[in-house]
Amino acid sequence: MDFYCVAVRLVLELEGDAHDSIAQEAYDAARAELLEAAGYRVVRIRNCEVTREHLETILRDALRRPPIVPPSPEGRGGQGVRTHGEEATG
Repeated sequence: MDFYCVAVRLVLELEGDAHDSIAQEAYDAARAELLEAAGYRVVRIRNCEVTREHLETILRDALRRPPIVPPSPEGRGGQGVRTHGEEATG
């Protein structure tokens, strides 16, 4: 991960030759899937394609996509929120 913006949940990955192996490609894809499942927008760009104009276009397009909202874990009812029928502990 080369850049991360908390405010818009955006991850930018700059990819060079180190990302070309089959094992690294599989790792990168799995990591992107994990980050997207957690609600992040993942943008991957090759180092050789980085220009100011191209980067601005790619980021603008990514920010136009609606944010990914991860589902809350089943049965949790929201963290820190007491659901109907639960008693306070402590």
